[in-house]
Amino acid sequence: MSSLRNAVKRVTHKERSQPQSRTHLGILEKKKDYTLRARDYHKKQDRVQVLRRKAATRNPDEFYFGMNRAGIKEGVHRKLEEVRQKEMEDTIGADAVKIMKGQDLSYVRLQLQKDARKIEKMQASLHFLDNYEEVGKKRRHTVFVESKEKADNFDVAEHFDTFPELAARSFNRPRRAMLKTAVCDNSDGGDSIGEKYVPTEKEQAKQAKVAKRAAKKIARARATAYREMEARASRKASMEIAEAHLITEKLLAAKGKKRKIKAAEDGKPAVYKW
Repeated sequence: MSSLRNAVKRVTHKERSQPQSRTHLGILEKKKDYTLRARDYHKKQDRVQVLRRKAATRNPDEFYFGMNRAGIKEGVHRKLEEVRQKEMEDTIGADAVKIMKGQDLSYVRLQLQKDARKIEKMQASLHFLDNYEEVGKKRRHTVFVESKEKADNFDVAEHFDTFPELAARSFNRPRRAMLKTAVCDNSDGGDSIGEKYVPTEKEQAKQAKVAKRAAKKIARARATAYREMEARASRKASMEIAEAHLITEKLLAAKGKKRKIKAAEDGKPAVYKW
């Protein structure tokens, strides 16, 4: 009998979906979803109510010595760095802290060496026409003429004997004669193979466009390389400051009487005298 009951097709109960007119509101919320949302809402409301009660009944003259070891930084109440350092030393020991500081210093020095070698390699590979700090500034080319009239009617392409598409380039700017005397194979074959020919105006314009496109690609690559070199130089400077801080902390952790002679400024560590 039980096998016959299992063989009979049963009604498949499906969950009610969101009506067509309310599909923009998302999936239809079920009771279990509402229960979770309601519990979370009331939990937050109870927490806010407790905080309001504490704020209303607080004593403005209340003081604990723990207040000297904590503070609010970026809106978050946390312990001071010196207190956390002291607790870590008490937990794992001063010798372990020294080893960790030494490992950090070794890592910073390794990164400094890598950045210095990379910057030196990039400086050797890039074509420095100007000073490194002046990269990105628009360079100028001054041309002297005989009269003011010639200056007013000055044509850059005519002066440099090149095409107007190549006139704005500061490097790899071929003249018209160089393009006209290009040597290539004659497509007709026969005895004229290898002879010089004068390209037409259409071919010259096509060559100028190809050269201009290649120049833009080279310029983009150079700009990317310069940006990377600037970023590496900036990171190298920050690594040098971090190295100075780690060295100062390592020296301060050693034994001996010391006296501060200069406070920390511009991100650099303080100066001590032993």
